[in-house]
Amino acid sequence: MGTNGEIVLQNGGNLTACATAAGPAFEGCGLRCGTRARNGAVSDLQLSLDPFHLESATIGKIPLARANGLCGSAYVDFLATARACGLLRENGRFDCAAWQSIPSPNRLTDDGELALSLTGSNTHGALRISEVDVALLLQAKAAIGAGIDILLETAGIGAADLGCVYLAGGFGMQADLGCVYLAGGFGMHLNVAHAIAIGLLPGIREDQVRVVGNTALAGALLALLDHSTLGKMEKLRALVRVIELNLVDGFEDRYIEHLMLP
Repeated sequence: MGTNGEIVLQNGGNLTACATAAGPAFEGCGLRCGTRARNGAVSDLQLSLDPFHLESATIGKIPLARANGLCGSAYVDFLATARACGLLRENGRFDCAAWQSIPSPNRLTDDGELALSLTGSNTHGALRISEVDVALLLQAKAAIGAGIDILLETAGIGAADLGCVYLAGGFGMQADLGCVYLAGGFGMHLNVAHAIAIGLLPGIREDQVRVVGNTALAGALLALLDHSTLGKMEKLRALVRVIELNLVDGFEDRYIEHLMLP
């Protein structure tokens, strides 16, 4: 799940795949303070109101005041916790009353949009998350959520029928009737409960998800060490049925539905 969210469903030995045009939001591109997962980036975020409390962690344990941005996992945390505490409405806009209850140093406007300052400073260069950022994140999660729905519908099964979900790739997912696998740098550090809470993994339960690391790198290493593996990979690739989501009736409706926060 990144700029391209590739999803593969294995059902009864049949492999069906699609690629969702999620855009680069989960990789930090286009967001006011977004960054890739690198040293100094905010990677974890917990927000609560009444009383206001903001808890964070950075890669490399850099102090928040010196953080150089937020990476995708922190944005997922924000969407989930801000929605849970009432700061975000279903459409992703800030609830004005909840925003007004935040201490003034943590409140700022960003080109007319409400924003939350993470560092308790409402200066122009403050580390912040704005309504514009939220809108871009919801577009990314909507594309992925809609793609998952279409694959399951094509197979005639529901998310509850999956034994596990394995999240793989830079930030991606492969599911079968055994598990849902989550892999890659983003997947390894993603708060699965928060991903489910915002509808990024629609209908999937936390106990179904397995985090399996950087499977793409592991596959490349395996191919280098054992050339016979390449033939097996090629045979497997040839079995995959690819669905072009832009040609599927109802995909746009699904996408619009997933633009909302549960």
